[in-house]
Amino acid sequence: MDNTNEDKTKSTNDASPFDTSKYKSSEQSEDHGYYFYPERGSTKVKTFWENLWTEGRGKKFKCEANVTWCIENNPMVKLMMRALKSRGCEVNLRRHIACEPCIGYVNGGFDPSANQVVICQNTAKKKWQCCNVLAHEFIHAFDYCRAKVDFMDLRHLACTEIRAANFMHCSFMAAFSAGVTSPVNIKEKHADCVKHQAVKSMVIVRNVSSEEAMEIVNSVFDKCYNDLEPVGRIPRKASRDPHRALIEGQMYGYTN
Repeated sequence: MDNTNEDKTKSTNDASPFDTSKYKSSEQSEDHGYYFYPERGSTKVKTFWENLWTEGRGKKFKCEANVTWCIENNPMVKLMMRALKSRGCEVNLRRHIACEPCIGYVNGGFDPSANQVVICQNTAKKKWQCCNVLAHEFIHAFDYCRAKVDFMDLRHLACTEIRAANFMHCSFMAAFSAGVTSPVNIKEKHADCVKHQAVKSMVIVRNVSSEEAMEIVNSVFDKCYNDLEPVGRIPRKASRDPHRALIEGQMYGYTN
């Protein structure tokens, strides 16, 4: 799940509780994150005219335009789509990507039951946000395709969240530039950032405390943190690393 509004490298040695109670009732505490996507499994289907004349329709059009732009221009999105195709899970734009209104602070998610990436049209409004969400959620889709990830298994969930945070939300260079780390401890601080992001995502979609989530993250961290497929590197912020990964991916069969 993508729950960040900007790329930040935040150093922390422990995960702060991420309270979702203001959004979810006790009955919704273990719904695996679907609460944040009200159109998932909704019994009420809007008519064409309801969609056409509501504010949400305009947001949906804009979201879909951003999705198209990202697919055509963003190197990380293009790489992930090529990697999915190489694994026999080619992305169909109309079938596998959906722009929908969401509740709360989330920007998007991956729905394994429908094999769909959800872009939150009311929060991921800008192109860069949309591209980040797509790339992040395509990592979950890739893990689901490649390793048959069971999102009900907390260890599996922790692993794919670690990988998504590693590629998309934590940067070596951002931490160094911000002065929160040095060449001596830069890898340690980057690992802390990845753990924090993974824990935060787990707490949102599962009925677990931040302490429980951190214990699970730590139990699978080394293996999942060092699994860099299909990117092959940890992309540095504001660098050409994603472009290089896209080019190098052709050597591994990641082609159009």
